Amino acid sequence: MARRDTAPLPSNHACPPDRIPAFTRRRWTLAVALLLALVILWPGSVGAEARPTLYVFLHTDVKSTVLEKALQAGLPDLSVTVFGRFRDFEQALSARPPDAVLALQPMLEARKLSAALRGIEQGRDVEPYVLMSVGSPLAGSLAGRTIGVVDLLGRADTQTFVLALLKAPDTHLKLVTKLEDLLSLLQFAAADAILVPARIVKSFTERSRLSLQVRALPDVVVGRPAVAVLAPSARAAVVRGIQRLDAATNQLMGVESWRER
Repeated sequence: MARRDTAPLPSNHACPPDRIPAFTRRRWTLAVALLLALVILWPGSVGAEARPTLYVFLHTDVKSTVLEKALQAGLPDLSVTVFGRFRDFEQALSARPPDAVLALQPMLEARKLSAALRGIEQGRDVEPYVLMSVGSPLAGSLAGRTIGVVDLLGRADTQTFVLALLKAPDTHLKLVTKLEDLLSLLQFAAADAILVPARIVKSFTERSRLSLQVRALPDVVVGRPAVAVLAPSARAAVVRGIQRLDAATNQLMGVESWRER
C-alpha cells in the first residue's frame, strides 16, 4: 500500500485559520466579544475611573442646558447633570443617587443634607428677594393676593416655605416650573406679583415690555446655592472643582465664590 506523506506544520508558525476547528473559532470569537463588553460596560475596569457625579437643581436666568454646558466645561473631573424641573430632579435623586448635589440651601435643608460649600456674594450666603408687579409696586397686605413663585421644593413644601417666608398665610401662590415662566403670569394677569431674587430684577426689566415695579422685602432672604457631598470619597474632587469655577460661571448661579464648611 502506498504511504501518503503529510508534511508536518512548522513548529514556529501558528496553525492556519483553515486548520482550526470551527467550534474552536467560535469559542475564541465569543471570548473576544465578552472581553470587549467588559471593557465597555464595566465601570473603571479599563482606563480612568468613573468621574464623580454632580446633580444640579437651580433656577437661573439662563436655560438649564446653558448652565449644564458651562458647569461641565468648568468641572472636567465631574459628570454634571442640570435639572430644570423639580420632579425630574427628585426622581433622579431617588433612583440614581449622585456623589454630590448643587442646589439652593433650602433644598439641601429639606433633604437633611449638610452643605460642604456655600455660595457667597458680598460676604453673605443669603440673598434678598423682592416682589415684582405691573404698573405700580404691590402695596399693603398680601392677604388674599396671588403671588407667582418657582417650584423650589415640590408643590406642598414650596407652599409651606414661601408662605412662612412672606409671613402671609392667607396669600395664594401660583407655582411655575421655570423662572422665565413668571413673566407670563404678569403678562396674562394671572398673578398680582411675582417673588424673585433681587439680582433677577434687571434682567426681567430689560427682557419684558411690561412696566415692572419692585417692592422690596427687607426681611425676606433665601440661602444661596450650596453643595452637599453624599459620597465621602468624592469630597476632595467636588470641593476642588467647585472652588476653581471661573467668575462667569459663578455669576450664572448668583455667587462670587465658595466657602468651605
